[in-house]
Amino acid sequence: MTLGDKIRKYRIMNDLTQKDLGLMVGFSAATADSRIRKYERDLMAPKEDIRKKLAEALDVDLSALSDINIQSLEDVMQVLFLFEEELGMTIERTEEKTSLCFDNRNKDHALLLSYLYTWFSKRRSVIGPDGSSDEDGIRQYERWKARFPKDNRNYWAEQEQSLTDYYDPLVKEAARSQKPVVYLSDFILHIRELIRNNIQMEASTALFGVGDSALILTFPITQLLSSENNDVVSAFTGFLYDLRTLEAYGMPVTTTMLTNEKGTQISYCLRLSSLSGMYSTIIKLQAYEHEEGKNDWDIQMFEKQFEADLKTYELNLKEEIALRK
Repeated sequence: MTLGDKIRKYRIMNDLTQKDLGLMVGFSAATADSRIRKYERDLMAPKEDIRKKLAEALDVDLSALSDINIQSLEDVMQVLFLFEEELGMTIERTEEKTSLCFDNRNKDHALLLSYLYTWFSKRRSVIGPDGSSDEDGIRQYERWKARFPKDNRNYWAEQEQSLTDYYDPLVKEAARSQKPVVYLSDFILHIRELIRNNIQMEASTALFGVGDSALILTFPITQLLSSENNDVVSAFTGFLYDLRTLEAYGMPVTTTMLTNEKGTQISYCLRLSSLSGMYSTIIKLQAYEHEEGKNDWDIQMFEKQFEADLKTYELNLKEEIALRK
C-alpha cells in the first residue's frame, strides 16, 4: 500500500471528501481538492509538516502515514527475514498452520512484545476465533490500527500521571521528614522494605557499554494505585524519594510503560553500574523473603550473610555518581 493509498483509506474512513481534507490541512479552497488528489495518486509526496497535519486531520498516528510500501510477496519475505535476524523471530509449521513466533521472555524486545500483546487483545475483543465480527466492531478495529501506537502511549501517559498525582504529595512529605539516601547499603535496605511488604517487583539489568550499566525495577501499576495497605504505600513512597535523591545527585533515571498479561507495568531504569551490581542481592532477598517455612537457623544464617554483604556496599552514592559523570 502506497502513501497515497493510505491517505485515501483514512480519508474515506472519516467520511471526508478530498476538499474537506485539504481545507482541514490548511490549503486554500481553490487548491484543496487538487492537492489531496495528487497525494492520493502518488503524483506528489507531502512534506513532513504537511504529513503531520494530514495525520492530525485524519485522526491517525503519524506512523500510519509512513512510506513503507510492500508490493510483493518477495518484499514480505525480506521483512520476515529481517524479523528473524533482528528480533529473534522463529517460524513453526504444522499441517494446519504456519506460525511466526517471538519469545515473550526476551527483555530486549519488551516494547515490541507489549505492542503484540495489545494487538492480540484488541483483535480478540472485536473479532471472534472464527473471524466473525459485526460491522461496527470491524470499524473500531480499523480505527485502532490507524491510531496505533498513539492510543497506547496516551493510555500509558495517563497511568504514569495518575501515579505521579498520587505519590508526589507523599514524596514531598517524606522529603521533609526523612533523611536522603547516602550509601548504597541504605538503598538496598529500602529495596528490602519493598520486598517485605509484598510489592510485586521484577529486577533486571541493561548494559549500555563498557562500565555503563543500569538496574531496572518493574512494578504493576494496579498494586501501586489500589493498595489499601499503608505499609505498601509508605515503602513505595520511600523508593520514589530515593529516586528523586539519586536524580538530584546526577544519576539518570528513565521510566517506561508496558502492558502484557500481567497488566500495565512501570519500569524505572537506574543508570549506574554500582546499582546494577545489586541485581543478585535483590534476587536472593526476594527468594528469602518469600520462602515459606523458614526455621530460626535459616533466618540466623541469612541475616548474618546479609549483614556481611551490606558492608561491601558502604559506597557513597553521591560520590560514585559524580565519579561516573
